Amino acid sequence: METSPSILVVDDEQRSLESIQRILGSRFDVHVANNISDALAVLQHEWIQVLLCDQRMPDMTGVEFCQKIRDEYPEVIRMIISGYTDAEDIIDALNKGGIYQYITKPWHPDELITKLTNATDLFRLQRENEQLAVELKLKPDTIEQAMIEKRRTLKARYDWDQGIVRSP
Repeated sequence: METSPSILVVDDEQRSLESIQRILGSRFDVHVANNISDALAVLQHEWIQVLLCDQRMPDMTGVEFCQKIRDEYPEVIRMIISGYTDAEDIIDALNKGGIYQYITKPWHPDELITKLTNATDLFRLQRENEQLAVELKLKPDTIEQAMIEKRRTLKARYDWDQGIVRSP
């Protein structure tokens, strides 16, 4: 049985948390936090794939929080949601926080689901890519070991201690 992708939504507005949780709950494993310290606790205890954080939080901005998460949990896909569309905030989010998407409020449910699905797909593809890179690094050792074993077999079978000798 495949588990649902895990998403953490951080917003200080309870109504916003409830509506996002209601909309996403059937497709994702949704965790919610209404402050930064609760969000950090969730990240420490749960395997979160995507973080969706409000930009205007009381403790720190969403971008600042995403920067912190980028350092501590670099594999987590980070997204900002905000009712403010200040171009400088958007640029900061993309550059400083390594933000995958900047979503403006009010958001459309289908659009939000699509963006989060794309983010979880990106997370999965990055993990698969990392695993393939590890496997690729192991391949030369495996191939070399197979060649050594093949040489031993040939040597034992044909007793080729001296290598190939050319006839005159």
